[in-house]
Amino acid sequence: MTAFTLIFGAMCVLPFVLLIVLIPLSIARERERKARIQSWAAAHGWMFHERAGAAWTRQLPGGNRHGIGVTVTGPMGGRWVRVSEYSYRSSSGSGESETTTTHHFIVVTVQLDRPHPPLAVRNRGLMSQFGRALFGDKPTATDDVLFDAKYRIDAADPAHAKAMVSPALVAAHIARTVPLWSLHGNELLTYTAVPGPLRDPLQIPWYAGRLLQVADLLGQVVARPRDLPPD
Repeated sequence: MTAFTLIFGAMCVLPFVLLIVLIPLSIARERERKARIQSWAAAHGWMFHERAGAAWTRQLPGGNRHGIGVTVTGPMGGRWVRVSEYSYRSSSGSGESETTTTHHFIVVTVQLDRPHPPLAVRNRGLMSQFGRALFGDKPTATDDVLFDAKYRIDAADPAHAKAMVSPALVAAHIARTVPLWSLHGNELLTYTAVPGPLRDPLQIPWYAGRLLQVADLLGQVVARPRDLPPD
């Protein structure tokens, strides 16, 4: 009976012991992760923020205005670039079977020299494919069969969209060398689903570089921004 009591007591205490050990370790790992990103930013002349605010959260899945995490901002390819962590939570099930999932993204924005009407390239979903089959292409179609079958262009001004989405950019989308993107004002944006927070700062140039390619191909006439960082 005494042995059973000891075993039962140990089983009750063990979870608390694990929490006491694991929580400080988790905090230490998170500090180390942020320190690596901050060191990378300092070495490359970029700014580092543990938390940041931005209006573009309403354009993202979840629309979580408090979901921005670590953010770095700096010059790259002659433009000002911001790379941010973003997350939101969703729930499924109900009662005791309810589960919560945290969704993580890397968001990149590139500042252009001047504002533009809203413009975006998105994947063409099943409903969009069905609508295209019934009613034909919208005025924003590029007349490239491969592109228009897979992607759609959402634009406030179809004529402006045709001028901005250059043949070279269409080809890059077909080759899948550039991400989906949206343009609001002078801010070009893309986001990528990831397994968790950014751990390797050496990935930052890769995320930024893909959107910079879009910026360089947009109409092939978008000038470089002034030499001041965005507000």
